[in-house]
Amino acid sequence: MADLMRPLTLDAAASRLLESIEVSECDTEIAEALRREAAQLFARTRPSSPSLSADQRALLFKSGAVTPEQFAQTEQRVARGELREEEIRTWLGTIARSSGEGAVAARLNLKLDELRKRRRAGRLYAFDASGITVYPRWQFTDQSDDGLLPHLALVVAWLLEDWHPASVEGFMTTPKDSLIYRGEWQTPRQWLIQGASPHPIERLLNKKRW
Repeated sequence: MADLMRPLTLDAAASRLLESIEVSECDTEIAEALRREAAQLFARTRPSSPSLSADQRALLFKSGAVTPEQFAQTEQRVARGELREEEIRTWLGTIARSSGEGAVAARLNLKLDELRKRRRAGRLYAFDASGITVYPRWQFTDQSDDGLLPHLALVVAWLLEDWHPASVEGFMTTPKDSLIYRGEWQTPRQWLIQGASPHPIERLLNKKRW
């Protein structure tokens, strides 16, 4: 019963999740970004104090108002254990599925100054992870002449302002029922790679905007 009532602590959850992140394709910049993000999560962590004393819990369970299992689940949610675990997993995974500036410049055969110029002009999508600029890999493909997702600049311009990078990745890599090719739902990424018009994606984003 003691295990059931022990709330998750954010540092333990973050440690577990960092170990579970797939890092085999991470370059050195991404590995450093993950390390910094994890360190910041750990620094913000404070152990959760029990909301009720042992005697109070015993009385609560004896009354039949709640079972130890139900109380443990509620306590975990209050401590933001499960919810925060998922948030951390999603965020670290988004970083891990990205590339650092050096790797992107090499892939696109660009100098760093030119890469940064293109990013500032909205021709590439990037975000900051603890001071390191990272580029999600969903925007790159070996199936185009320039190594970029077709119509990428349009998509970047259409993205919702202040949309979290994890939400952007989720949108671009999740099949949509309005993007159908040969009878199968396509992700926006798949849709663009096959050479389809980008405007259905614009309509999808406008629906989310309004």
